[in-house]
Amino acid sequence: MKAAIGASPLIYLTKIGRLDVLAQYEEILVPPEVLAEIERGRRTGHMEALGVRRLVEGGRLRVRKSGRPHAEWNLDPGETTVLTLALRARVDEVVTNDRAAIAVAKYLGLRPVSVLFLLFRERRSGRMTQEAFEGTLRRLLSATYYLSPELHHRLVEAGREP
Repeated sequence: MKAAIGASPLIYLTKIGRLDVLAQYEEILVPPEVLAEIERGRRTGHMEALGVRRLVEGGRLRVRKSGRPHAEWNLDPGETTVLTLALRARVDEVVTNDRAAIAVAKYLGLRPVSVLFLLFRERRSGRMTQEAFEGTLRRLLSATYYLSPELHHRLVEAGREP
């Protein structure tokens, strides 16, 4: 399976120490604009860029130009380049946490997934225990990821189902 990924999922997965969930994909594409956004964060003290840089250097993340972005989508430039790349490269999934980007991706016929979905898929596949899943959700919340109490409860309960 092939994916295109944005900055937010990479940042959050690094913050919670779960970049390993990206092993769900055979190939992960990232536009250079997304890497530049993450690097700008490093210069202001956000060290997530180091983990992302290691993925690029190790060949796990493949940097690909997205082509001409579509301004009419009215998205953040990073999200626009991710969706443009996803269309161009014909990926299976687009990994994004941005609600507007998720809506545009669906409109374009792409399959958007969030960090929460990746974590839940790890749990459902048995590659993550329930205890690890719940701990990861707590770390995600402490890393300022917004998750309503209701959705948190539903995810925990769904993770317990066989």
